[in-house]
Amino acid sequence: MDFLTILLAATIPAMVIAAVVYLLINKMLKAESERRNFEVRKTLAPAMLPIRLKAYERMVIFVERITPESLLTRQSLSGKSAQHLQTALLQQIREEWEHNAAQQLYISSDTWLILRNARESIVQLVNTCAAEASMNTSALEYATAIIEKYRSVEKTPLDVALAMLKNDVGRF
Repeated sequence: MDFLTILLAATIPAMVIAAVVYLLINKMLKAESERRNFEVRKTLAPAMLPIRLKAYERMVIFVERITPESLLTRQSLSGKSAQHLQTALLQQIREEWEHNAAQQLYISSDTWLILRNARESIVQLVNTCAAEASMNTSALEYATAIIEKYRSVEKTPLDVALAMLKNDVGRF
């Protein structure tokens, strides 16, 4: 019993000291890591700012290019059916999105989600208007329906996305 008491008397303080030393060293290492991360960010910030601004500029252009008015002005409406125009519009939206997909590296996750939702809302608008059109609806009638439905919404998802982009750039 004497040996066990002596062993515990020596071991317990040693374990407490080892735990305190471990916690202190761990805390110092975390602080050092945070300091280094800050230094790296501080060093890279001047180089990253122009790249990030370009990404936001590209996405503003994307938002402007997928507004119904912009989409429709780049399409020839004469002699097309609503179904042909729908296919062309969806292709155009998809190409615009794919062209700008890499910009998500430089744009905040929340803003990227809003942009994706805005794109999906335009796709849904195009598809909804196509579903409401009859088989012999002309492209012009279909285009008019898209614009009227888009303009009937007070604050469109594209407006929200554009405001979010501007807000993010304002924080730079």
